[in-house]
Amino acid sequence: MDEILRKIVEGTPGAKGAIIMGFDGISVEQWVPEDNDTDIESMAMEFSFRFLELRDAANSLEMGAISDITLKAEFGTVLVRVLSQEYFVTVLLENAAHMGK
Repeated sequence: MDEILRKIVEGTPGAKGAIIMGFDGISVEQWVPEDNDTDIESMAMEFSFRFLELRDAANSLEMGAISDITLKAEFGTVLVRVLSQEYFVTVLLENAAHMGK
C-alpha cells in the first residue's frame, strides 16, 4: 500500500500526501514526502466523520452511493475516493495544484 500511495503523490502535481483511512477515523496507511510536515492523518480523521454524514445524506435523499468528494479551501484541496463502505483514500493538494490532472 505504501508504494501505491507514494506513486499517487509523486505522480500528482501539487500533492502533499495521501492516506487510506476507515470511515471510523482509523488510518490504514499513509505516505507523505520526508520534506513535508503535513499532518494528513489528523486532517483525514477530522473529515472522516463529515464524509459519513455526507454519505448518509446522499442515501437518505436516494442519490445513491457517493464515489468522490472534493473539498477546495483557501490553503489546499482534499480529494477523496470512496473505496468501500468502510474505507476511503484521500489526496491532499496544495492550493496551486492543477485540479484537472
